[in-house]
Amino acid sequence: MHSQESESLPKIESYTGFQPLREVWVGGVYPQAFYQHLPNEVEDALCRITEMTQSDLAKLHSKIEEFGVRVRRPEFDSDSSHYRDDHDNLIKPPITPRDWACTIGDTLLITPQGYHKEPYESTMRSYRDAGQRVHVLNRGRDPRAWLSFPGVVRVGRDLYVDLHISTDDEHRAWYENSVTAAKLFRNDYRIHIIDGGGHSDGVFCPVKPGVIFSSHWGDINDYKRTFPDWEVFWLRDPTIKRKKEFRTNGWSAHWWLPEVNSYSPIFHEFIQKSAKDWIGNVQETVFEVNMLVIDEQNVICISDDEWALDQLRSVGITPHVVDFQTRSFWDGGIHCLTTDIHRSGGMVDYFPDRPFPYFNTHGNWAEKESISA
Repeated sequence: MHSQESESLPKIESYTGFQPLREVWVGGVYPQAFYQHLPNEVEDALCRITEMTQSDLAKLHSKIEEFGVRVRRPEFDSDSSHYRDDHDNLIKPPITPRDWACTIGDTLLITPQGYHKEPYESTMRSYRDAGQRVHVLNRGRDPRAWLSFPGVVRVGRDLYVDLHISTDDEHRAWYENSVTAAKLFRNDYRIHIIDGGGHSDGVFCPVKPGVIFSSHWGDINDYKRTFPDWEVFWLRDPTIKRKKEFRTNGWSAHWWLPEVNSYSPIFHEFIQKSAKDWIGNVQETVFEVNMLVIDEQNVICISDDEWALDQLRSVGITPHVVDFQTRSFWDGGIHCLTTDIHRSGGMVDYFPDRPFPYFNTHGNWAEKESISA
């Protein structure tokens, strides 16, 4: 385990998802009082979800701090209007900061979620006061706002950007804008455009140099090209495939939470009309690979797959299991619930034989492409 000086100034720097973690964001949910205006059945369900989520986030927070890592959490004003959209609906709480915040090198990128009062504002201010780089991206002007941060995997000088290819016009525009955004980083990184469905942290996780844990989903599985000579552990039977309740709940196959009244038509209608963007598609997330790596010897995960845990131990990694009971509602694993802000170790080139610079689109190498093109 490593330690951290409690009096040190905050620092933004992260070049991988596995170098020693020093500072991290952990997500949060609204106070239960924010739901008092809703119908009783909806309020009761959301309060129960909140209670369960807060309990598990507290356990995650404590576990991370055991490794000497500084944890930052969101803060909420008592006035819920700061967190409502133009239709007076509550915006999704900042439960999964990985969805909209990402540290690339020495810069923290944040895609604003529409809050009138940013839940991490005091933390962001402390970074700026310490001379650190925080970029809040303008959706209309900054191409980087098109990037899906859960699909950005940092491995030293190599950036893997997961962009799902689709033929419809809307997805084509997103894809093209995302490629434009990825090219902005090619002065400093080799860029690999891969197609793993757009959410690669639910597909694979580099846990240390030379070792990857992966599901069997997507074209990203061509690791001989993207991660030559790295050992890949394939999850044979993810829990999401084994549990019938994750496949359908009678109303929607996208989310499920047996501990609350998920079958309530009133609650279901509320989700569909007023909080549809709060949920994802739980069928697409393999929680066993959605891990937070503390360092090359310790990983925090929610896996209850003993085979997967044994494989981690076989490569010298101790798995620390922290449950997240409401993951099938929020569609988030431990990686989704966090954003690493500072990892020690600096920029390392894990593939020094690769030419630099280059831009790689789905295996079509463009090594001689001009950086300024």
